[in-house]
Amino acid sequence: MASKGHLPLDISKLNFVLKVLRHYKFPEARWFEFGLNFGLSYHTLKAIESANKGDPSNCLMECLAKWLTEGSDRTLVWQTLANALREMNVLSVSNNIRKTMADPVSEILQCYIGRLAQVVLTEESVDLLHTEGLISKDTLTEVKSCGCSLVGDPMLLILSAVAEDHSKLCTLTSILMKSKEAMSLASDIIMEYDAGDMILAYQTHLDEFCENKLTMFCDHPLKRLSSSLLTCETIKFVLKWNPSEHSLSSIRALLWKTFKDNQVEVVVIKEGNSIIVTCYAPHYLMESLLVTARDNVDMLKEMGLISLTIGYYTVYDEHAIDEEVKSLMKKLEMVESERDDLLEENAKLKGTIDTLGQGKEVDESNKSSIQSSDFDKEDSKKKLTKAMQMEIDHLRSTLHSKTRIEGILNEREKEIEMLQEKISLLNVQQLKETSVTLRKDQSTQSIDPPKGPVYVAKYDYEQREATQLSFKEGEKLEIKEEHTDGWWLARSLDTEQEGSVHIDHIKKDEESELSTLESLELFYYAMTENVDIPKIKEIKTSSNVERASLFLSLIKQNSVLLNQLREKEREKTKAIRWYDDGVQLTSPSLIQCQEVISLLTYKHMNISIIKSSPDIVLNLLPVVLQNEKVTYFKIQDTQLTQDCISSLCNLLANNKSLLALHLTNCSIDDKAVADVTSVLKTHNDTLKRLSFFNNPLISSFSAQSLSELITNNSTITELSIRGTSISSDGILLILSLLLINENIIKFYLDMKHKDACIEYHDYNIIKDRLIFV
Repeated sequence: MASKGHLPLDISKLNFVLKVLRHYKFPEARWFEFGLNFGLSYHTLKAIESANKGDPSNCLMECLAKWLTEGSDRTLVWQTLANALREMNVLSVSNNIRKTMADPVSEILQCYIGRLAQVVLTEESVDLLHTEGLISKDTLTEVKSCGCSLVGDPMLLILSAVAEDHSKLCTLTSILMKSKEAMSLASDIIMEYDAGDMILAYQTHLDEFCENKLTMFCDHPLKRLSSSLLTCETIKFVLKWNPSEHSLSSIRALLWKTFKDNQVEVVVIKEGNSIIVTCYAPHYLMESLLVTARDNVDMLKEMGLISLTIGYYTVYDEHAIDEEVKSLMKKLEMVESERDDLLEENAKLKGTIDTLGQGKEVDESNKSSIQSSDFDKEDSKKKLTKAMQMEIDHLRSTLHSKTRIEGILNEREKEIEMLQEKISLLNVQQLKETSVTLRKDQSTQSIDPPKGPVYVAKYDYEQREATQLSFKEGEKLEIKEEHTDGWWLARSLDTEQEGSVHIDHIKKDEESELSTLESLELFYYAMTENVDIPKIKEIKTSSNVERASLFLSLIKQNSVLLNQLREKEREKTKAIRWYDDGVQLTSPSLIQCQEVISLLTYKHMNISIIKSSPDIVLNLLPVVLQNEKVTYFKIQDTQLTQDCISSLCNLLANNKSLLALHLTNCSIDDKAVADVTSVLKTHNDTLKRLSFFNNPLISSFSAQSLSELITNNSTITELSIRGTSISSDGILLILSLLLINENIIKFYLDMKHKDACIEYHDYNIIKDRLIFV
């Protein structure tokens, strides 16, 4: 007998599970919500709805089939079904399933339902079923009308009677014994029932054992380690628990609230200033465990959680949060001190400006200059305001997420309000300082200066697509939007036309006037980095109020110093670079990654990770590929281990939003290519662009995997295998499949393969789809 709640459910029991739900009157119209509670993806359920429009009965069946199939990697039981129904607040159905179907003695009988359906009872035996209370009078008539067979609702009524009174299982077997063809069946049932009594006694003993206090188990291994743990990950809880006040049942409750039904085993419990619980779980469950644990952190904190680590990832650490809060508090104190200085200096500046306004009249030529500069000042003001507001929003969200102490939050809210006052004061100050500087240095301008950085064209370029911009060598271009793919939106300062230009075709215009944005970027760089320029160091010793005006005046008067500063700023590698459509992470730390993910908006669809580590990638993969906003994902100059590839494939199988995947110089080999293409053949129908650029470990063995992908996948439109070690023969094998799959419109190859491709007999048919670089 399966012990309580552990009769496994699989696809073979689909019809029986459907009968149970209908018997207990489950509302079929709620099938969609039912599927979501089982963890089925929204896209899967929408596909079921589309295929069975207006038929909730079929939708429910398909939904159950998907659950029973996809749940094959873990044990699905009646209790799991009852729990999902309880979450939906369908309490009557949930209670009936829990009491009847999940009952251990009922489960014994369920194991023999198939054999019972084949037994034909005598009318005398059917009458006895009614007499002994196993079926009702109405059911008695129904059974006899069906040829005295126990199928459908009568069988469910018998299960209900047995669950309510376990002795009725013996009564049922006694009735079955009256039929020769059922004697063997009755004997098997009663033998398993006797074994079931032993199992129930063991279960009772186990429950009593789990009530023992943790002091019994501290520092003693609860599970013997075996070689199977080589494929497992470590999970460590640190808890504010007194061992004498908690039992093993507390540990079981903790694991249930953290991971629900997932396979997590406790290995050892250690006692110190706190309780440390070490567990193991299969590696393939890591993504699922991380997501579930994150969702339940607040509940775990209420249970006394100090920290939780899953593999190499820290889900929660109270001490680290405390340190971060202290750091934020120090930062706020510094800002508060700056605010006092600003208030004092602003009062002085106001008096000075008022005096200047009363003593001088601005002539018509100066008015034109000031109007021109006002536009630039206003733009500068808005950018500065936006930057500081982002800092305040970040401080607020960090404080709210990192601590639940109401007193501290109230104090922080007050400090944030003070910061907002500082913004308005600083904006006024910056506007007035810039106004004074521009009055001295600017002459009348005929047109507004560019708001974005100015670049110059390296050579002539004629547009190849309607969205691109044509330009001549030396033509100056204002950059309006910077995109992660290298194609930036630009405006020609000569023709006023707009379009996309590639960063390889342009260079920074060192002679161009400073835009407001570039001035702010250079000022931030000069003030925050250790810039080895004496005059910059001298400015850094000035007061906060004077720094901006001194810096602007210096770089406008000294073009050599300006170019020197531009060069240093350009050489500095930025760990995080934001674009208008996404973000690029270069050698990021885990904390930087977490901060970036928390700041992503609906516009940030493109994510690039460069020069990172396998551990960082493993932590980022679930967050990026489970984000439905992300459509472009690039990993570059980063070694991807087999664990990374396995995680990537698992996530690709369920991803419905990613359109482009670039794995550039990632040291991946033929096995990795086989794994990725296998998933894309069978489980992913949304990816359109795939690149394995600059992975020399990919050999001609991958030609077969890529050929199968081209044969079986109808969504990929662009494929790149440049920089691999696939031979010309392998390339020709792939070319032959392009004749079958016309969806691939761009196939990127190394120039060294061009001669072999030209000699291919069907080259003229596919030549427009081949791009040699």
